[in-house]
Amino acid sequence: MALTAAPADERRAIGFGLLGYGFMGKAHSNALHKIPYIFWPSAARPELVAIAGRTEAGVREAATRYGYQSYTTDWHDLLADERVDVFDNVGADTAHVEPTLAAIAAGKHVVCEKPLAATAADALRLYQAAETAGVKHLVCFNYRFFPAVRLAWELVHNGELGTLRQARFRYSQEWRTDVEAALPSPTGALDIIGSHAIDLARFLCGEITSVSAAISSIAPERTYRGEPAETDDTVAIVAELEDGLVATIDASLVAQGRRNHLAWELNGSNGALTWNLEEPNVLRVHRRDAGRTRGFAEVIACEEDHPLAAPWWPTGHVLGWEHGHINMLAHFCDAVANDTAIDPYGATFLDGLRVAQVSEAVEESAATGSRVAVAEIPVSPA
Repeated sequence: MALTAAPADERRAIGFGLLGYGFMGKAHSNALHKIPYIFWPSAARPELVAIAGRTEAGVREAATRYGYQSYTTDWHDLLADERVDVFDNVGADTAHVEPTLAAIAAGKHVVCEKPLAATAADALRLYQAAETAGVKHLVCFNYRFFPAVRLAWELVHNGELGTLRQARFRYSQEWRTDVEAALPSPTGALDIIGSHAIDLARFLCGEITSVSAAISSIAPERTYRGEPAETDDTVAIVAELEDGLVATIDASLVAQGRRNHLAWELNGSNGALTWNLEEPNVLRVHRRDAGRTRGFAEVIACEEDHPLAAPWWPTGHVLGWEHGHINMLAHFCDAVANDTAIDPYGATFLDGLRVAQVSEAVEESAATGSRVAVAEIPVSPA
């Protein structure tokens, strides 16, 4: 038999325009490349249309490296391009608000890295604009899309842990330990990693209603490329959630030996769950009624019937860090193609707003030494 040309992929193309080409640019581009052949069949496939960045040499190289059709040093060009359906903002934290608002005004669906905004007021503007425009909106809290985390969500929401009685969340890294070393980012512990811990607390346990917090720094001043940087190196939070659940949430950028340690434990009336990012595929499960064998059992979450593992490999073939982004963006593409909801599994701009509101309450509590109520959930303008 002679070679036959493969049939064309006739699925709808969803054009992505990416702002930023650093660490997250690589992660998102990697995800967009893998989605078409891993999530098969599906209603649509992402297409890497254009990428924007501040430096021409850098963005030109990134366009070739990541496989984009076009590049520009002006993000406005992405919004004017009719091929771009989704504006994916992985730029610097300070570039989240204005470009994303402009993309919404241009009718683009929007993806934005966390934190959604530096203030709750700006996060509210983004949420209200996206809801009013009727576009799909996603904040990149990618750890929601690890199979073990989704399994935990299902166990909690199906009532298998009974009543939650206590919860602990922590995210620890070490890259601010040396006060003489140059910072790779101007963002402090609360926004850069604490936001992930706060979001997982909300995702798994419910809304945070009030906080008591302390923030510390190992240096009175921090700079990034000659400009002032956020000085919070550690954050410790005692949070009260709806129904009276108490959770501790902490974040540290000066935890020596911890490269990327995100961990949590949930204690309920019928059992407990614990997970950490250094063993991402393992959910440790304790059931109260296990008799003499009670204790934590290790469950590999990558089963063929798991919605986040099924598209990948046979049972027990584990996933890695990058798969959280791939699963997340595949979920977003599916929502765009089928006009389905981003939540509850994906984080919307409302979730980004809620994290910003909690973060502002944390900062106020740390500054005043008092317990602070978290702002109420706004009514959707749509």
